[in-house]
Amino acid sequence: MSKLLRALFVEDSDDDAQLLLRELRRSGYDVVYERVETRAAMEEALLHKTWDIVICDYSLPQFNAMTALVTLKESGLDIPFLVVSGTVEEEAAVTALKAGAHDFMVKGRLARLIPAIERELQDAEIRHSHRVVEAERADLSASLELLSAELERFLYTAFHELRSPLVTIKGFLGLLVEDIRANRSDRIQDDVDRIAAAADKMNELLSGLLELSRIGRVIHPFEDIDLLQLTKETLEILDSRLRAKHITVNVSPDLPVVYGDRVRLREVLENLIENAVKHIGTQQNPLIEIGTTEQEGQHIIFVKDNGQGIDPRYQNRIFNLFEKLDLNIEGAGIGLALVKRIIEWHGGKVWVESKGVGEGSTFCFTIPYSRSRNSVN
Repeated sequence: MSKLLRALFVEDSDDDAQLLLRELRRSGYDVVYERVETRAAMEEALLHKTWDIVICDYSLPQFNAMTALVTLKESGLDIPFLVVSGTVEEEAAVTALKAGAHDFMVKGRLARLIPAIERELQDAEIRHSHRVVEAERADLSASLELLSAELERFLYTAFHELRSPLVTIKGFLGLLVEDIRANRSDRIQDDVDRIAAAADKMNELLSGLLELSRIGRVIHPFEDIDLLQLTKETLEILDSRLRAKHITVNVSPDLPVVYGDRVRLREVLENLIENAVKHIGTQQNPLIEIGTTEQEGQHIIFVKDNGQGIDPRYQNRIFNLFEKLDLNIEGAGIGLALVKRIIEWHGGKVWVESKGVGEGSTFCFTIPYSRSRNSVN
């Protein structure tokens, strides 16, 4: 079975190029080649085509091996470079090798050509493997540094948030003891209620943190998901909350079919819709719209409300863990962080668009593997 070899000949003689081709084909190579005679032609060939080897004459009327070596280096490509010339002085051969040529041989004696090509192709493959390993190691190192910094921020934030209800519980336990001793029955129930509320808040925080930690670890099978149907199921779950605030919800029939984790994507929809409900404000006609747009062939799913809106200064912060712009709003500040984690785990992006306070908000996200409903039906 012949081996493909893509060879770039820097050679002014077509006869000499044909001799090289005959030697390569006689040795079992299926050669795809191009012959160039000038620097400009070599630059063009390196830019637009892929080569396994460069075989260069030492001296051409408008070009030479030394300039060809410079041209190859400037391209940034790691391609074996062999000098095959007529008669040349030993000093010139040494100079070419020192400049970066991988081997040097005389045209009339090509016995070493095939072994040299095979050796250099193998060495090039090893260099490529080393570069891949080094790039992966650098990426891993950067990821570990990022993860370490993220873990440090997470631990600090979690400690701060969990300590707050603990302080409340401890403080009101002390007051409860005092009120019991003083027989202040009018205060005892208030103490108990505050302790219970702090315990509930801690439970909510811990549950949210547990759910956040499970993303990517607890894996449900990926499947094709009709986002329209999933949205309807989610709205049924949240129906009582929507009715309580008299919110109208409009859902586009064009929501795409996506490929992902059904359980996790339902969590995304639940959290985004719940977030819209919490921040709908005092609108007389509260409205939530769930739909899709297409940009550069990619589906963008959005959950839009006409509620309180978000100051542009804080739009990059709201996906942070425990980030709450309004402390009077219920919730632990974990929902949007959970949304971000799930969408990024699916390989997508999530962001918010809002003109400012009082202007409503539109939360957008992408899932890489999605297609229109028309392509399914």
